[in-house]
Amino acid sequence: MTIKKKFVLALIAYAVFGVLAWTTLSDDPIRVFNGNVRLRTGTLLILGLFAFRSALYFWRTRIEEEREGAKPVD
Repeated sequence: MTIKKKFVLALIAYAVFGVLAWTTLSDDPIRVFNGNVRLRTGTLLILGLFAFRSALYFWRTRIEEEREGAKPVD
């Protein structure tokens, strides 16, 4: 399976988890340090961070593949 297919599947999974979290979790605030964070908002934020991390990995892999393909032959 190519890295692009894995990336697309990961984004689809994050979207499904986001929809499930939005529909099943209550919007009650929870105490984090000295502030309140809504449960849905916190969950979606964490899912968004995982999606961003996946995107960074995908972009890094593509750049590394391009550099390996463009190496000059000695």
